[in-house]
This record gives sequence, structure tokens and C-alpha cells, in this order.
Amino acid sequence: MPKRRVLCFGNELHGDDGFGIRVFQSLRLQTWPADVELCNAGIAGLDALGLLRGCRQAILVDALAGRGNIGQICILKPEDLSVRQQSPTGHGLGLAYLLEALKIFRAPPPEILIVGVEVEGVQAFCLGLSAAAEGAVPEAVRVIRELLSV
Repeated sequence: MPKRRVLCFGNELHGDDGFGIRVFQSLRLQTWPADVELCNAGIAGLDALGLLRGCRQAILVDALAGRGNIGQICILKPEDLSVRQQSPTGHGLGLAYLLEALKIFRAPPPEILIVGVEVEGVQAFCLGLSAAAEGAVPEAVRVIRELLSV
């Protein structure tokens, strides 16, 4: 059976940009079915294309900007992100490029959903999440479990 993967993106050295990595840390403490793989994609960028091969479903987890209220969990489809739309903070463009590049694969892409949190800010060389992003981690974990029906 093809795998289902959860790819968590972010840079924990840049404040709320570390949201995906923090979610990954929470996810890996839980029990998952054998067909679910958790991936710390960090700042892989286009290198994450290989992680999307050979799976039937992928959930991408990242910090988002310009999608809602600070601390709000958002569930997006790939078409909701565009390489032409850049948030005022410049954040979130990486996933759009990754999804655009995925179109060059000959094989059909997996079913993809994006789970993110509206961030307070991305600040270089700032350890830890804002209170709003940290508070959203349990909700993100719950949503991911629900999307995977586990």
C-alpha cells in the first residue's frame, strides 16, 4: 500500500517559522499506522520533491502569513497557494514553488493538503515560537490526525 506522509517544514532558528518543526516534534511522540510516515522536511525546499514520490496522500505543515488571524490553523489545497502571490512577510512562497515543481513529475501527484498556522512573525535568529503559534500546535496535531483518519 502506498504511504501517507506528513512533511513538516520550517526553520526553528527563525521564530514562528519553526511551527512545522514543532508540530513534527509533537507528532512523533504519538502512535501512527504503519502506512504513515512523518518527515522533518526542515528547510528542504525543492529537495522535498523526493518525499512526495511514492505516496498517495501528503500533508504539508508550515507557517503561513496572510491567511487568517494570528494563531489560526488553516487547511489549504495546493491551488490556494500561488507563486504569483507573495505574503507581505515573504513567507509561504517556498511551498508554492514546491507544488509548482511537482507538476513536472510524470506520475500523478499525491493528494495534498496544507496545514498551517497564521504566524505572528518570522524573525531571524530567534528561538521559540510566539505564544499564539505554540498554542496552535495541539490543534494542528488534532487536524492532521483527523485528515489522516487516525
